[in-house]
Amino acid sequence: MLLGFSSKYEKVYQGSVLDLIAETVGESLDMAKLEPKDIDGVITTWLPWIFDGTLAIGFPENYISEYLGIKPRFTDLVQYGGASAVEMFYRAYKAVKSGEADRVLCIVGGKGTLMKKQLREGGVEKLSEVELLNILRNNPFDEFIRIYRDMDPISFYAMVAARHSKLYGTTDEQRALLAVQQRYNANSNERALFKGPLTVKDVTNSRVVSTPLRLLEITYPIDGVLAFIVGKGTSQLRSMDIISYGDVVWPEFFAERDIDIVYTPTVESVKKIDFNLNKIDAFEIYDAFTIMVLTELEDLGLIEKGKIGKFVEENDLTIKGNIPVNTGGGSLNMGQPAYMSGIIVLEEAFLQFNNMAKGNQVSGADHILVNGLGGWNTHAITLVIGEKK
Repeated sequence: MLLGFSSKYEKVYQGSVLDLIAETVGESLDMAKLEPKDIDGVITTWLPWIFDGTLAIGFPENYISEYLGIKPRFTDLVQYGGASAVEMFYRAYKAVKSGEADRVLCIVGGKGTLMKKQLREGGVEKLSEVELLNILRNNPFDEFIRIYRDMDPISFYAMVAARHSKLYGTTDEQRALLAVQQRYNANSNERALFKGPLTVKDVTNSRVVSTPLRLLEITYPIDGVLAFIVGKGTSQLRSMDIISYGDVVWPEFFAERDIDIVYTPTVESVKKIDFNLNKIDAFEIYDAFTIMVLTELEDLGLIEKGKIGKFVEENDLTIKGNIPVNTGGGSLNMGQPAYMSGIIVLEEAFLQFNNMAKGNQVSGADHILVNGLGGWNTHAITLVIGEKK
């Protein structure tokens, strides 16, 4: 079902986003031994400014198809934020299974550095709250809720971390330990952008960005694109299926929800998973912030809510450990392409399943769980990939 994939991640990519897309799509087609004319489905996504600094693009799926010379009979635009890559994989899989398309090209990513530049240098910081709301809104009640300038989404996840500590006593050191274990994995990954020794003290001594989150607990925006092809036909890759899938949407602003902010939508999406998680060989978990991984692991049911701190201390979450988590180092060490960590965790699942992860390969990676989050904990996608017997 997965015919080919390719990616490119750089701290700053010197070409255009279309150059980046063309390069990764070309390599994924080469792996699949296909040409653009063989593709009859296209799925993509977009966020403001990631396409060479443009605030918005009309019909991105058509825009990209035209540039690549593809004439699709099936298109889709997935707007799940950071979880979009994971959802795109499922929708492509479903489109092929249903006969809507034979071979679907998925393209996700862009320039995170351009979004960062617009936010910092493009005059956005000079706008009043009213002017800013006329450009970009997160919900229909922003003018009543966002009366102060915040660091979206860092401020929100800082509140989650503070709340988790208040309710359950989770410490800065316990969050830092997760960052240390993911860095261990990254040090074996030749493609990781951030490497080198890292201790708990290094993390807790790094500067505070939004209390209590520190610099080394937060992913770094980069430029990057992942392209992958799902379809019928033979492939040099291992036969892959989606064994189980669950998704959920929480549309309400977090202050309006009837559940505490220490919970993610994963607590509901995992209920749709029909697979014994004790048989999972690797967990690829959305990790824009350390606290995200901790709350997701709780909500997946690996440990009851509030006990994740001790869980991290008592278990080895590295590639050599009993519960491998984010085996390539996650986006904390790979960087976050176009503000979407789901790109990193999904591709790592592809690599692990196909025994292509080289120095950070987990032995016997036959069943891999991928969990994606999008927005302010508004979307969760949980899926298990494996080979159907």
